[in-house]
Amino acid sequence: MSETEPLTPLAPLDEGAAAAPAQFAALDLGSNSFHLITARVIDQQLQPLLRFKQRVHLATGLDEDNYLDDESMQRGLDALRLCAQRLEGFSPDKVHIVATHTLREARNRDEFITRAAEFLPYPIETISGREEARLIYKGVAQTTPTDAQRLVIDIGGGSTELISGHAFTVDFLTSRLMGCVSFTERFFGDGEITAKRFDRACLAARKELEPVVQQLTHYTYDVVYATSGTAKAIAHWVNQQEDAVEGVITKAQLQKCREALIDIGRVDKISISGMDPEREAILTAGVAILWAIMDRLKIKQLFIHDAALREGVLYELASRVMDHQDVRQRTVDGMAARYQVDVNQSRRVEKTALRFFKDAAEVFALDEGWLNRLLWAARLHEIGLQINSSSLQQHSSYILANADMPGFGREEQALLATLVRAYRKKIKLDLIPSFSLYKKHDIYRIIALLRLAVLNNSDRQDSDPRFFIHAKDDDTLEVDVTVEGRMDPVLLDDLRSEVKQFAKLGLCLDIKEN
Repeated sequence: MSETEPLTPLAPLDEGAAAAPAQFAALDLGSNSFHLITARVIDQQLQPLLRFKQRVHLATGLDEDNYLDDESMQRGLDALRLCAQRLEGFSPDKVHIVATHTLREARNRDEFITRAAEFLPYPIETISGREEARLIYKGVAQTTPTDAQRLVIDIGGGSTELISGHAFTVDFLTSRLMGCVSFTERFFGDGEITAKRFDRACLAARKELEPVVQQLTHYTYDVVYATSGTAKAIAHWVNQQEDAVEGVITKAQLQKCREALIDIGRVDKISISGMDPEREAILTAGVAILWAIMDRLKIKQLFIHDAALREGVLYELASRVMDHQDVRQRTVDGMAARYQVDVNQSRRVEKTALRFFKDAAEVFALDEGWLNRLLWAARLHEIGLQINSSSLQQHSSYILANADMPGFGREEQALLATLVRAYRKKIKLDLIPSFSLYKKHDIYRIIALLRLAVLNNSDRQDSDPRFFIHAKDDDTLEVDVTVEGRMDPVLLDDLRSEVKQFAKLGLCLDIKEN
């Protein structure tokens, strides 16, 4: 089903936005629906142009082994084709597509992404539950004119995110494995609604909440917001009650919904004025999850909020492109500080990596995105020293693969860990995974540049460069060793050893020692 939603104003961007008017698009591939929003910058504000929704029910297609079935995959691809039509004319740097719970869990998501790439000229980034929660909060914070302490609840098709924060700062966030589609399959799969089944769904939700209740109840909330289609549908139903206030859901009203659903007895007999039948089919699970949250966290009432993940993605994209405020850079800087990276050495390696990239980028056909990843890897390649210096590259890679890294999608974080794993010692190609978003051809060349940048600074001194590089062609790097470099036999021996390692990457390393 396709829906075009009413447009609501978004909050102003930072100063300077009006100087570079542009259009942006964010697409959220959720477990229940795909949501697209496009906007333009007018007078330092993001002005929505289009909101477009496609119901896909992806979560219903996950089998017990977490494989997405053919029918559900095709529904998703058909919906993406319609979204792709509405994205025609957008340049790749102005579009951000994120995939959430179902594609996060699907073991065959690479097949979905590969098939989508045949008609969708924009990468699909699978994000973690924590990253999803962070972006949801950003969408709410950017569209709420208050600095109050707030709790944000987003009940999706396969997961539920809860975020505590104030102003634009997140204090705590979590993503729990409970969603209106997955809980419908689990507790109301045959369509029957009973008090016992409803209570079992509530109990399951409470168990999911238990590990995080203490953190969530640590804060005193000025306001609680619920986002997503599930919350809006419940509010629509609640608003038909006599004591209703538009846009507000109270626990007492939710209790009436519970009783009404049990009296109805079957999912297919739910009939609520103005509600889509597809939404009615998953409403019972949504009410159970929300009831459990309000009950366990002692929430008496909450307010419906229109903005959610897609708005957060849109704002982050606009800030990254126009204001050069990239949360990924803040994450990298924060990790470097937390793990007490040798700042002087990392800066030396970064400086050399930047020079080498400029010398090779055109021949290697590497864009600015690869420069960022190279510099991030250069900044963080030694964070594993906090563990020990033995097998340093393995420790650094492990930290990067498993840390919470706001702003990074799953593949980009895994890529960063891969680059760092290969920056020294023998290259093991079997440890370099396949990626949907990145070609191995490009990964190999970034590994080569990182290895050379580290090697050129192996003396850990602020000395003149000991060699320069030149990309002769797509598979050949020439290394011109300086007079100072030729006086260092250890460096020369290390460079000669690199010839064999570069061959594994399909690259010829031509060393000029004269």
